[in-house]
Amino acid sequence: MDELNVGKVTLVKGTSVKAKVNSDLYQSTYFHNGKILRGIAINEFVLMRKGYQDIVGKIIGEEIIENYNVSNESLEQKRYERVIELYIIGYFFEEKFYSGIKYLPMINDSLYLISDDKISEIYNFKKTSKTPVINIGKSMLEELPIDIPINGVFNSHIGIFGNTGSGKSNTLAKLYHSLLHKIITQHSKIDKSSFTLIDFNGEYGTLAKSFPEICHKIDLNTKSDGDKIIFSENEFWDDELLSVLFSATEKTQKPFLTHLIKSKLKYDSDLISYLKITIDTMFGANQHRETVNLLKSLVPLFSKDSQALIFDELAKFSWNSSLDKYMHPIPTWINNSQDALRVLTTTYNSNFEIHNIFDEITIRATLQLINSVSRNYVQYDHISPLINKISAMSSSLSKVIEIKNTGKEKKPINIISLKECNQLIKKTIPMMIAKCSFLEHKSPQNLKESFHLIIDEAHNILSEASVREAETWKDYRLELFEEIIKEGRKFGYFVTISSQRPFDISPTIISQLHNYFIHRLVNENDLFLLKNTLSTLDAASRTLIPTLPPGGCIVSGTAFHTPLLVQIDRLAEDSAPQSDTLDLEKLWGI
Repeated sequence: MDELNVGKVTLVKGTSVKAKVNSDLYQSTYFHNGKILRGIAINEFVLMRKGYQDIVGKIIGEEIIENYNVSNESLEQKRYERVIELYIIGYFFEEKFYSGIKYLPMINDSLYLISDDKISEIYNFKKTSKTPVINIGKSMLEELPIDIPINGVFNSHIGIFGNTGSGKSNTLAKLYHSLLHKIITQHSKIDKSSFTLIDFNGEYGTLAKSFPEICHKIDLNTKSDGDKIIFSENEFWDDELLSVLFSATEKTQKPFLTHLIKSKLKYDSDLISYLKITIDTMFGANQHRETVNLLKSLVPLFSKDSQALIFDELAKFSWNSSLDKYMHPIPTWINNSQDALRVLTTTYNSNFEIHNIFDEITIRATLQLINSVSRNYVQYDHISPLINKISAMSSSLSKVIEIKNTGKEKKPINIISLKECNQLIKKTIPMMIAKCSFLEHKSPQNLKESFHLIIDEAHNILSEASVREAETWKDYRLELFEEIIKEGRKFGYFVTISSQRPFDISPTIISQLHNYFIHRLVNENDLFLLKNTLSTLDAASRTLIPTLPPGGCIVSGTAFHTPLLVQIDRLAEDSAPQSDTLDLEKLWGI
């Protein structure tokens, strides 16, 4: 027998168990039957033998209780009894460990220390001997290798949390680097899966360099020309997406964009006809003073050789407030569209020069506003802020988005760097990727069986406390990700989020994660959130979170029998994320 008897069970109250440790066993290690055993300590495992049943408990507390029945002349160590508190994590049957409470110990059941062989079995998360696993590091207490199952971890929602410098980025990279390395070395196929990593700080380019045959890196840049993300027309021309993209108000601007989509179907490739109909309408019986200025705003989008002539034609119109009509030097009064067309020859027959999809949105939105105002469908003051937002955002969005139905990246892994993007794009792009990929993945035409969305620095887009954006935008963004996190698993859509501040993230999202890798966290709000949302994290493990060393983390979740204290292996320099702290001694030559 490998085990060493160290005491007896003294209390069983529900699932709470206490045991008395023999008075002569106060060492940190023991040598027994040719094996080294670790002594009684917090987070160590012990065995309780109930007949033929070996029940495994984890130590979560200990205390000294004075024994008043011992005489004063007795040895000091016999006057005090050492009592430990345990919680049951599983049992051994035929040398194999099974998690869960099936048996409970009885009073006076013997307590044993167990060898590393049996602890390794507790750390074995294979369902069968052929279950594929990847190594992520070693247990901090026993220094035993920790292998995690691919099924159970990567087909779940994952949360990686930790303060800056705690090793969070290395853990995220290690997980997926080890997974991809196993896929490549075993010549496996991942053509039925897609991975998208949203990299806010440009740290994970090394992952693309390590696996160039399956990874594609997209460097978005709003300051100069860079790569672009490709969306299809069906994905982009969606009234809900456009409403969120341009922060449209619910009551007035969102219906306006819905009508814009309908008018696009009517005048899909015929903007000239749309322009002519708009001019006929704006100079009809119900003229409005704002319409000519709206048409003037489109002058830069006409062909260059006609811009000056168009501006001259429109500049000659003036508004008469008393008669609510336009005036012109030649026909004097503009009573109908025929009067206007006599002096708008160039404007009426000119064409637009569209350089990108956002030029087209600006044109369609402006023409629709002219039509709607002229027909008294909308008030100009309600919709004009939306037109201004579209014009203001077009410059940034056109640098990072391209709309076409072909030419999407065929490699299964896309790493999208937002390092050189402004804050607007950093908020917008992840939301668009999540929405479009989720709808595409749910589609019956989709041939992919799994989609993995990985978001580094997730508090940037999943925060409830953000004050930089409109409430409608924030609500929609959070509702979208909450829907994905709730419904994604059944569609094979899995999310991995990494964050320094879990408290900033919606509690709904945190509570729906399946597996957690928790590095050092010191903020009380973060610790309080974990306490209230992680059912698999015990009190003893939770108290260690503020004192974890760099690279040390607590692994917990549905794929694991018990919370693990793991030292994650550090990736080699050429594979590690570019997130190391600057070495000032080296920089300054000290």
